[in-house]
Amino acid sequence: MPALAAVVVIVLLGAVSFVFYVYAQEHRPDRIPALLYHRLIAKDRLDRGEIHTTERSYVAFDTFFAAQMQALHDAGFTTLDLDDYLRIRRGEAARPARPILVTFDDGFRSVYLHAFPVLRRLGMKATVFMTPDRSSANFTKNAPLDGPLSDADLREMQAAGVAIESHGMTHRYLTDLEPDTIRWELAESRRVLESALGKPVRYLAIPSGAYNGTIRRLAQETGYAAVFSMGKGTMHLKSDLFALKRLVVGRDLDAAGLLSLLDPQNVFLLRLTSTAQVTFSRLFGMRSLDRLRAAILRLPFGAALIRRPALLLAVGLSTVVVIGALLVALLRRP
Repeated sequence: MPALAAVVVIVLLGAVSFVFYVYAQEHRPDRIPALLYHRLIAKDRLDRGEIHTTERSYVAFDTFFAAQMQALHDAGFTTLDLDDYLRIRRGEAARPARPILVTFDDGFRSVYLHAFPVLRRLGMKATVFMTPDRSSANFTKNAPLDGPLSDADLREMQAAGVAIESHGMTHRYLTDLEPDTIRWELAESRRVLESALGKPVRYLAIPSGAYNGTIRRLAQETGYAAVFSMGKGTMHLKSDLFALKRLVVGRDLDAAGLLSLLDPQNVFLLRLTSTAQVTFSRLFGMRSLDRLRAAILRLPFGAALIRRPALLLAVGLSTVVVIGALLVALLRRP
């Protein structure tokens, strides 16, 4: 038992140290948030019952998005792309007072229909991480509500200041694949996009956040300069370029909610929750994490847990404490 007690103390001290580290990271003066959107849906059509979806994390309302961008514009935020971010890191450009990145994963046409006009009207930059294989399962399963951006869409958006980067070739879980297939996914998506757009593709967002050390190495070997992983939180000028963090914007977040999300204290809690998610996925796999998330959302209070990281973290920690206490009690039995 003394050895077990020592292990418990060491784990607790490590956890406390990590919490202080995360708090410090989210209160740095050089922090730069990056927002992550996926698909957009017309709120009025959903309200009228013309379209149906229960998805909350991977969609955003069109009217909420417009209000969010207006709120960022009015609050003095300056939108950047990753080229801007690297120039600021290298000291080639000054960091704006309130910098932010606006990003979209997957490459659904709703981004062109609902987000692009707002961004163009406000003169805001954004980045779309595109899956070039338009027959991929991710596009197929969402076909009743949305479709992929065309090459013409991408070129028009690029000409207006929207950066187009890679989201892998087929949107498969990269952690499920052999290294040679991962290499193909990363290299082929760059090749196809560069051919369509006539410009270099230098950045990658990991599909579904399925990421590990092998994928990191292969991203570097296939020529990427930076990678967004699944971690939640903000970037800063010393961030690991191959494990950049973002903040997911779901459909229930209005303009005031977005501004609240950007508060360092709220991001601190999100980042702690994200660390638990990453640890879980590394131990049990991304598909197990997806099943856990789906199970939470099926609970009567599941959506509230997902939307409130502090509550979700408290429930998770309480569960760990209870399980730990049960294990200690079992170990103490003669």
